[in-house]
Amino acid sequence: HTYGAVAMGAERLARRCGGVVRIVRIPLDADAAAATELVMSEVTDRTALIVIDQVTSATGREMPAGASSAAGRALGVPVLVDAAHAPGLFAEPLAGIDPDFWVGNLHKFACAPRGTAVLVASGSLAQRLNPLIDSWGAPYPFPERFDHQGTLDVTGYLAASASFETIEQRYGWDSARTYVKRLGDYAETIISAAMSEATGGDARVDVGMQVSALRLVRLPAPLATTLDDAADLRHCLSATAGVETGITTWRGQGFLRLSMHVYNTPEDYEDFAERVVPLIVELARGAQPGESPGRR
Repeated sequence: HTYGAVAMGAERLARRCGGVVRIVRIPLDADAAAATELVMSEVTDRTALIVIDQVTSATGREMPAGASSAAGRALGVPVLVDAAHAPGLFAEPLAGIDPDFWVGNLHKFACAPRGTAVLVASGSLAQRLNPLIDSWGAPYPFPERFDHQGTLDVTGYLAASASFETIEQRYGWDSARTYVKRLGDYAETIISAAMSEATGGDARVDVGMQVSALRLVRLPAPLATTLDDAADLRHCLSATAGVETGITTWRGQGFLRLSMHVYNTPEDYEDFAERVVPLIVELARGAQPGESPGRR
C-alpha cells in the first residue's frame, strides 16, 4: 500500500544506517483491528521506525494510523505517519493520532499550491530534524530552522490559508465533505456497475477502511498489472477520451482510482461510465498478456 517514493526513501535510509526495511502485507479488505495487529506483529526490539499511511495512494483506503501510533509509543518505537491525503479530506486530520512525525500535503484536497505541506513533530526526536539544505536558520531549534532558509519560495505557504478560507466561504468545509462522500458513493456505484456489466466480472472492491473522496474500481485483466502499464493506460485514456483519472496497480491487479471534489458533478462520472468504461473494456480485450495498451 505504501507510496513508492516513501518506500524508496525508507530503503535509502536503511542502506545508510545498515538496517533492513520490513514490509507488512496487509490485505486490501483488512479492517482497522486486523491491520493494526499485522503492523505490530512485525515490530521487534530492533525496530527503529514504523512508517504507516493515514490514507493510501495506490489503494485509496484509510490505515489505522492512530492505533499504530499509540502502540508504537507504548513500545518506545518512533512512528512516522504519511498523511499526504489527509488535510482537507478530514475535518481534524490529527484527531486521535499522536505519532512522532506526521506529514500532510496541502496541495491535494486542501487545494493549496503544489509543493505545500505540513510537518508536525513531537517529542525529543523533533530536535533531530533538519532541512535538506542548511541555511541561516540552521542554528535555530525545530521548527524555526525550517522557516528561515534563504531563498526558499514561501508563496505556497502564504496561499495555503486562502485555499482553506475560499472553500469555507464558497461551500463550507462540512458541506463540501458531505457532498464529496455522496458523490463518491454514486460514482463508485455506477462505474463499478458499468464495468461489471461490460466484463461479466465483479468490479467492486472492498477496501476495508473506506475514505470519502477516493474509490477503487477493479480493472479487467490484463490492464495495469505494473506501474509502467498503469501510467501508459492513464496517458492513453487522457489522449483518447480526454479524461484525467488515477490508474493504480497493487499486487498485479489494476484499478481505477476515482477521486472527487467540490468541482466535480454526477455528470462527470455518468459520462465516464458511458464513454470511458467501454473504451477500457475494448483495450483489455485487445491486449495480449504482458502488453501495455497505451503503447500499441
